[in-house]
Amino acid sequence: MSANHAPHLSQLICAATPDPIEAEKTALKARFIVASAALVAEARCLPDDKEELWEEKVTWMHRWEERTGEVYPIVEHRQELGIDTKIDAADGPAIAEADEAYERWVAKEIACRKADKDVWMGEETAQAVSEQDASVTVLVVTEKMSHVEVQSQQTVAESKVEDEPKIIVPPGSILHKVPCTCCLVRNAACTGPVGRTCNGCVWMKQRCEKSTKATGKRAQASASVAQASRTVKAGPSKRAIDDYDNDDNDKVEVVESHTRMKGKAPAAESQAAYLRLQVHVNQLAEALEKIGVE
Repeated sequence: MSANHAPHLSQLICAATPDPIEAEKTALKARFIVASAALVAEARCLPDDKEELWEEKVTWMHRWEERTGEVYPIVEHRQELGIDTKIDAADGPAIAEADEAYERWVAKEIACRKADKDVWMGEETAQAVSEQDASVTVLVVTEKMSHVEVQSQQTVAESKVEDEPKIIVPPGSILHKVPCTCCLVRNAACTGPVGRTCNGCVWMKQRCEKSTKATGKRAQASASVAQASRTVKAGPSKRAIDDYDNDDNDKVEVVESHTRMKGKAPAAESQAAYLRLQVHVNQLAEALEKIGVE
């Protein structure tokens, strides 16, 4: 080859480097041909519009969405890339029919789902209304005691009356049938471990009559006071009459007289006041037992 006919270096470089735009156009055209052929084939597989073929129609709709998802992005960029994205005229009616059926069936599926959701919510509302007046039964293990039957696990009792308070019994605690004085004054539920201070008194940091320890101390104090009262010599200023033949052994009649003895007078008055208080306590206990309160 002569030197005059040899190609220049610039010509060799241009021939070896293709145009990127033309390469992209060629690739998109090839993709469009494959995607459009798959779309036409899917359109010709359109199932019949029958109720018993609803599952087949749902499956076809999913496949149609995949095929259109491959074709539509290429069609949107056809003007920018300057490529032809026309489909054969013979396949146009089939694609139009398939697209119309897809839109119609999607609308029907949305309506069916909305109706099912409304029915489900209606059933839920009706069930909630029917259960509003009923008590919620909780599976618990009950502990039978000599005076009251209580629940050993935490329960929430729902009353039919909405204004009635709900009593919560914590685990390991019982509900005292007869509340302590503190809970009775506060009009609160008296709950706590067996033989120990109730939860309300623990929170208030005060003594509780439900505690067996406090009961023992009170009994010991009462015994000490009774022993002291027996050691006091009875003088002409006081006379205690105990009728053991009568059924009412707890009633004590105290007769006081005016005394001016120094030293013994305050002790006698204190003892008389204690005896009167004991009589009132016993009478109150009997009255509570008559009305069924322990």
